Amino acid sequence: MAFAGGGLNRPSSRDSAPGPRFFVFAAISIVLMYFDQRDGWGERIRYGLQAVAYPIQLAIGSPRMLWSATSDLFETRASLRAENAALQKRERELALVTMRYEALEQENARLRDIHGVVPPLVSRSQLADVVNADLGRLRQRFVINKGDTNGLFRSQAVVDTAGLVGQLVRVGPWSAEVMLITDPEHAVPVEVVRNGYRTIAVGNGDAEELQLPFVPVTADIKAGDVLVTSGLGGVFPAGVPVAVVAENTRDPDEILARVRATPRATLTRSRQVLALWFDPTHPATPVNPDLIDKLPPAPAGPAVPPPSDDPPDKPAAKAATQPAPAPRPAAAAETTP
Repeated sequence: MAFAGGGLNRPSSRDSAPGPRFFVFAAISIVLMYFDQRDGWGERIRYGLQAVAYPIQLAIGSPRMLWSATSDLFETRASLRAENAALQKRERELALVTMRYEALEQENARLRDIHGVVPPLVSRSQLADVVNADLGRLRQRFVINKGDTNGLFRSQAVVDTAGLVGQLVRVGPWSAEVMLITDPEHAVPVEVVRNGYRTIAVGNGDAEELQLPFVPVTADIKAGDVLVTSGLGGVFPAGVPVAVVAENTRDPDEILARVRATPRATLTRSRQVLALWFDPTHPATPVNPDLIDKLPPAPAGPAVPPPSDDPPDKPAAKAATQPAPAPRPAAAAETTP
């Protein structure tokens, strides 16, 4: 068996000769080149082999392509998430900037409206924010964030974008209290723009209403009339918008009419107000009551007439027993600008 096996494994002399095999393969190559040149057999063979090899190539390259696609997918998702987060952050920043711009535009519009209400005799103004509002039936007050350190003083006039708000009643170092025109203790002299009729508007504890309690039934006041400050009283200058007449009820059996007006100032929604200083040299500047209080008292005249030799008659004696009137008009005239 070993001999037989050894004999079978030894190559024969015919198989070991390269000449015949070379001749066979060369002949086949020449025949293929001839027919490829003539009929394009080589292209057909390559086309068929390509069709057969494509599934094998696809199967071999699929794992690599799958890995590349998976890696690209995760990288794309990560980049998209990062880009989405950056865009959302940018959107929030732009939204904040837009809101700031809108707030600045609204504030600018309010400031333009406020300065449009300010009369021309104003020499200085101070913008203040409303930090607290007490709009009860017994009190109508604002607390603002400006005070004595900003130069504010008692009885100073305060306005907003639409009209008169009130006056300062208490001033602290860094804050002040404003009594609104609708406060039950407040009264402001007003004038009807249409005909110049003058009266007094008082508050009743309602931020949406003023009353004119001293208007006769025969007075020429009707709904829609605009009321402005008359300049009397020594606090507010003339011409500041105050209210619009809402209703005038006349009862023939009564002497006075029931007149209601709506304030021009938006007292329930005011966020900023303006405290005013007036030019003392302007002829329309209201008289400062503090200056009147600081004036020296006028000399009093004789209380009784000098004695006479003639017996005084009854009317003269009666007049002598009455005190002389105080010369208040003279003092007021001295302080008129």
